[in-house]
Amino acid sequence: MNLVIIHYHLNRGGVTRVIENQLAALDAVLPAEPSWPVAVLYGGRREGFSESLAARLRSLQLTLHEISELEYDHLQPATESGPADLLMALMATLSRLGFAPTDTLLHVHNHSLGKNAALPEVLPVLAEDGYALLLEPHDFAEDFRPDNYALVRALAADGTLYPQAPHVHYAVLNGRDHAILEQCGVPPERLHLLPNPVPGPGPLPPGPEARMRLAERFRVPASARFLLYPVRGIRRKNVGEALLMAALAPANTILGLTLAPLNPTELPYYQRWTRVAKELDLPFRFEVGGPGGLSFRENLAAADAIVTTSVAEGFGMATLEAWLAGCPLVGRDLPEINADFRSAGVRLDGLSPTLRVPVAWVGRDVFLDQFTAAYQRAVAPFGRPVPNDLPEHVDAKIDAGRVDFADLGPELQEQVIRRATANPAAAVELHRDNPWLDLALRATRQNAAEEVAANAQAIRRAYSLPPSGRRLLDVYHRTATAPRDCSPEPLTNPESILDRFLTPARFRPLRVDT
Repeated sequence: MNLVIIHYHLNRGGVTRVIENQLAALDAVLPAEPSWPVAVLYGGRREGFSESLAARLRSLQLTLHEISELEYDHLQPATESGPADLLMALMATLSRLGFAPTDTLLHVHNHSLGKNAALPEVLPVLAEDGYALLLEPHDFAEDFRPDNYALVRALAADGTLYPQAPHVHYAVLNGRDHAILEQCGVPPERLHLLPNPVPGPGPLPPGPEARMRLAERFRVPASARFLLYPVRGIRRKNVGEALLMAALAPANTILGLTLAPLNPTELPYYQRWTRVAKELDLPFRFEVGGPGGLSFRENLAAADAIVTTSVAEGFGMATLEAWLAGCPLVGRDLPEINADFRSAGVRLDGLSPTLRVPVAWVGRDVFLDQFTAAYQRAVAPFGRPVPNDLPEHVDAKIDAGRVDFADLGPELQEQVIRRATANPAAAVELHRDNPWLDLALRATRQNAAEEVAANAQAIRRAYSLPPSGRRLLDVYHRTATAPRDCSPEPLTNPESILDRFLTPARFRPLRVDT
């Protein structure tokens, strides 16, 4: 079988890393002979792809092929975009490679995300020609990404964004997305749960050396407890909550965030928190993995624990990698994502789905008004009406006079942080309302060693390269052997995807507010 992997770019980032890991996982379970021809088609950017990967693969003959028409629409010349141009370029490349429809599988990443409007229009044509398609959405334009959704809105509305045929299958990262697509009309036999491979960070440098570099560059004493948040400081990572955790942490504890945002639209949000941390003299360090900072592995080696405060993830790679790096994980739980990990035997005792704060600190009416206004702003670009029962949904966010910190917009989050910093009694109240917090903030490699070892074993058993490769091979086999004599049809219930993602229960004001 010929395998073709399609993505917009091979720059540093989650999907590029997933592609590399999937190839390594497949290589781990295939015999050396006969080898599989594998072509990766991408838009032209490849600043993060491993140049040594092809030489390390023993069962796959890997080649890379630049197709400029696959690039993000906003990065393409206006005269160069369009479904006809992309289809011609793809067909020419497949023909040149000798990849006929009957013996070729196309594995397409994030086709529906709204980065390239031509790609989802072209895929049904390729399926009509007989190519088997495995479509893997890592993220959804419907998930509070209005700019992305605008690009594919017409296709989403008529169901053609998610074409249906026996030889068009879907792979999703988590049980939430599996349930959504199944309930919206994707037949179960064409829908596969395919979590990302998690090979682990590899050998780490010596901890004392990493701590020495951390002390020199970021004034983190070797005696301090260092909690690492290894992410870019974008809105959905909920950086304000990480600042609150730093304010509530025991003495001699410092929390560090690795990277600044790259997207200019995220900068005002990030700059708010750098300003607040400086004004309040919080034990928080920014960009410990940025220019002049430590490498990713050095930061992991220096950490006593890994922090997460994210309010939205597609898979949650960092949730698993923490344990493989020998660190406990503490902070915010995402039950709709982490349920899969718990089913695999991973204990996440240091996580909580809420960080409760008294709503009186920000004002009940202020909270209700701001949350309602933020939700209205969020759904308006999707052309969705505000549900009649929205007031009931918002009111339900308040429980016993408490509200989840992540349900506050940045302005209200800042008020809470300032109060907790200025008033010791307020900090005591937050600890009392969140009994999980004290243990989480005191976690170290040493006192969580048993949990770390057990979780690492469970993660390797479920998500390391061999089991991941076997899952992927099975999905490829099911897709490639399906009948190819049916024309693609639209998804039967496409609007339900939008409804499921835009429900008020899932909404966080951070998704739209800076």
